[in-house]
Order: sequence, then structure tokens, then C-alpha cells
Amino acid sequence: MTERIRFTWQLLVLASSLVLAGILIFSRIKVDISTMVFLATVVSVAVINVITYVVMSAGIRKNSREGVVYLLAGIGLKFLLYLLFILLIWIATKNLTKAFILTFFALYLIFTFFTATHLFKLLKNK
Repeated sequence: MTERIRFTWQLLVLASSLVLAGILIFSRIKVDISTMVFLATVVSVAVINVITYVVMSAGIRKNSREGVVYLLAGIGLKFLLYLLFILLIWIATKNLTKAFILTFFALYLIFTFFTATHLFKLLKNK
């Protein structure tokens, strides 16, 4: 349980620092992405990673056969949630700009590496 609290706390710190850095960078550089879309993207990516972490950490605690199913379910759930998010943004804005796509993939990679490092620590401790 303490690992989940630690993960959530560190994820909040990471997300808030990325929001602050993004707002500062976007205010200095002329970018095609609005602040609200950027905030929605950061919050959505953070929530998706929390859900994925909860599912995958439950799989790490199970025995090997059930654990693999949980890990695969976490990966599939993450894929579907990201797909749903992109679809909703596309429906809401009617176009996906290059700036949004680059921002989304940068946030995706940052949060994925963050979640992966925490999952590897869980595996090492088990």
C-alpha cells in the first residue's frame, strides 16, 4: 500500500512540474496548443498511468500465471484508454495539430518511463 501512495505522490509532483514547465514554455514560444488542452492532456495521462499502475502492481503481487494476465490486461487497458482519449480530443477539437501530437507523445513517454521504473522496483522487491 505504501508503494501506491509513494507512486501517487511522485506522480502528482511530476505532473505539477510538467504543467508548470509547459505553461512557462508555451507562454514564451508561440505554440498551437491551448493551455486548457495541455492541462487536460497532462491530467488524462496521469490518471491513465495511475489506473495502469494499480492493475499492473496487483498483477505483480499475484502468482506467475495470474500475474501475467494482469500485466497484459494493464497494457491493453492503457492502450484502450489512450485511444479513447485521442478520439475524444479529436471529436472535441475536430483537428489534431502537430503541436498537440508532439506534446502528447512527449508526455506519454515521460509518464510511461516513470511508471515502468516504479513497476521494475516492485518486481525487484518481490
